[in-house]
Amino acid sequence: MKTINLIAASAAILGLAGCSSVPRNTGTSYDCSGGTKLKVDYVGSTAIVRVNGMRSLVLKQTPSTGASVYENKTGARLQRNGSDVTWNTALRSAPESCRVVYTPL
Repeated sequence: MKTINLIAASAAILGLAGCSSVPRNTGTSYDCSGGTKLKVDYVGSTAIVRVNGMRSLVLKQTPSTGASVYENKTGARLQRNGSDVTWNTALRSAPESCRVVYTPL
């Protein structure tokens, strides 16, 4: 009987260990009005922005009244006001409005 309990306990531990190796879905996903897709991780006073699943940009928070604004030296700018986000780069003539997209865990 003790052997069966030991086997059951071992199986439970291995099952939980397997779950911990699955990466968590972190960050916030956005769909923007111009077709751009963003995945943003807000870490301290920075925003790590992954654009269209490819390149990543690190933006630093800048002083602002009201909304949180993150920028970098190449002209990328992310403005967050609650769940609404505005995204712009130096290459774009007009900013895009972005909405949160909920992704399953």
